[in-house]
Amino acid sequence: MSSSPVLVLDIDGVVSLAQPGSEHPWHATLKEDLGLDYEAIRDGFFRAEFLEVLRGRLDLYVALQNYFAPLGLADRIEDFVGYWFEKDAVIDTAVLAEADAWRARTGGKVFAATNQEHHRAAYLRDQAGLAAHFDEFVYSAALGVCKPDRVFFTNAQARMGVTVAQSILFVDDKAENVDGARMCGWRAMLYRGPESLARALAQWGDR
Repeated sequence: MSSSPVLVLDIDGVVSLAQPGSEHPWHATLKEDLGLDYEAIRDGFFRAEFLEVLRGRLDLYVALQNYFAPLGLADRIEDFVGYWFEKDAVIDTAVLAEADAWRARTGGKVFAATNQEHHRAAYLRDQAGLAAHFDEFVYSAALGVCKPDRVFFTNAQARMGVTVAQSILFVDDKAENVDGARMCGWRAMLYRGPESLARALAQWGDR
């Protein structure tokens, strides 16, 4: 167990920048490219059974089968997942550079703490190359609970092997997640771009 400085980054909205609601969301040309209606998928899948997928209670492909099959689109699942994962992996290399430099300077560990299901977590870690920048991916489907639930943060801290909550600096773009982390004793900041991260890391964790 460790009380050394720890940097914990959210993924969507901090490291990966194509989430729904962003300037260039991954689904922007889904209708044009695949003939699929994102709004319908959002309402019928992402706001429905996908919440169970994020908590690790249902496999992504089972949930997609449940949604697509009644529409006669079961044969489109692989295309949809491949498109989603690739388009939703717009990585901010400036953020990773800041995290890498911080780890080199301080010797601290860097973790991801993110609401993800198993398949996309593996894609981001292995295919999108994020494994090289994080000591471990800590994510909701593996923990059985999503941010901002208090149990997410307590389970994540145990998973990271951190004994002192105040040794963690958590960076997230959602205020409710920052508040949830602070309630568990973590230091936490609301992400406002790479410059805000650079300022926060300038003195954090120096030996």
